[in-house]
Amino acid sequence: MYQIIAPTLFQNKICRLPGVGTLIMVSHSAETDFVNGRIKAPFETIDFIAAETDENLFNEFSAMSELVIKELNENGSVLLPGIGTFTKINSAVIQFIAVSVESVFNQSIEVERVIRQDASHPMLVGDQQTTNVKMSGFFNEQPTKSNRWWIWAILLAIIGIGTLIVYFYLGGKMSLGNSNFY
Repeated sequence: MYQIIAPTLFQNKICRLPGVGTLIMVSHSAETDFVNGRIKAPFETIDFIAAETDENLFNEFSAMSELVIKELNENGSVLLPGIGTFTKINSAVIQFIAVSVESVFNQSIEVERVIRQDASHPMLVGDQQTTNVKMSGFFNEQPTKSNRWWIWAILLAIIGIGTLIVYFYLGGKMSLGNSNFY
């Protein structure tokens, strides 16, 4: 008689059992495991939310819920094929243990990262859009030495010419202190 609960749960992703609680299908997305070179398969789990004691809900599962409660009170546990087991802890707490899915259905796959050296693709660097080719050129570019020796040569020439102009302006008589250079 419990065989109608599983198809309803898997199709609607939710099944409310009045007086017992709510079964919910929770989807988990695929996960990447770069270290081991694998992609783990997506999977679903069944979560259980216990019903509030003052809940007055009536639906198509009300009769089955009463049977579940009756069997829990008598045996302490109820097995729902393909879904899991309800167990009663103490006199008021209902716990649900979901059936684990066979690992055959959730196998991970081996992957290998492919890097194409000659393919160009867009990428975001900071807040600017660029390509991998431009960025690789930017990082491989060798800094060029600026060849500016001529600036120092012009500066020394100006100082020398300035010194000669001052020397001839004074009439060829330059002295440093009391000593004469003649």
